[in-house]
Amino acid sequence: MYARQSRRRFLGLLGAASAYAAQTRPDVILHSATIHTVDPSQPSAQAVAIAGDRLLAVGANDEVLNLAAAGTKKINLSGKTVVPGFIDVHTHPVYSGIRHLRRLDADLRSIQAIKNAIRTKAADTPKGEWVVGFKYDDTKTEEGRKLVREDLDEAAPNHPVLIQHRGGHTAYVNSLAMKIAGITEDAPDPAGSHFVRDSVGRLTGGLEERATEPFEEHIPSEYTRDDYRAGAKLISEMM
Repeated sequence: MYARQSRRRFLGLLGAASAYAAQTRPDVILHSATIHTVDPSQPSAQAVAIAGDRLLAVGANDEVLNLAAAGTKKINLSGKTVVPGFIDVHTHPVYSGIRHLRRLDADLRSIQAIKNAIRTKAADTPKGEWVVGFKYDDTKTEEGRKLVREDLDEAAPNHPVLIQHRGGHTAYVNSLAMKIAGITEDAPDPAGSHFVRDSVGRLTGGLEERATEPFEEHIPSEYTRDDYRAGAKLISEMM
């Protein structure tokens, strides 16, 4: 069944590219591989032929290897996996995995949903210990406003709370967190950063850039080798 579907798909691709393929022979053929094509009509293949920066053909081993010319380099991948080129200029996979294990995923679509999630997390967290969230994005919540400390106070009055914005430059805390960090209404802004205030100068709980540092000093951030292993396993499964 695979061979018939693969051959039909292969011939279709080759026919569509016949003008190019007629003049071009592959520089490289990867074969005997497990290739994920991200093409619903042919989700997997065994071989791919490449010329310069173009894919000439994707299909079964015998079909693609038959395109080889005298100078074509053939690479036997012995079942190894080939995926399209994922472009991500900056990522922290293991740390992301640990955060998903230990912290609250605040990638939710309303402030009310975030408050409910904080309330649930706080119920499973000893009183007085930190509830930390990440991936919050104010541009995706239906209320059209940012979190303020009253939101977090209501959700977890007996726990210090810090919710990190997914952009990495801002965070939001509740009143107990400010008390623990020693941040009062007259606290000066750290150099190059801000404790966000409302129109009358009252702290809203918003933090910009280095204003998060007085809070992060109080949040446990040491992990064991088992934590890193568990984080790597989870994020690999998620990816």
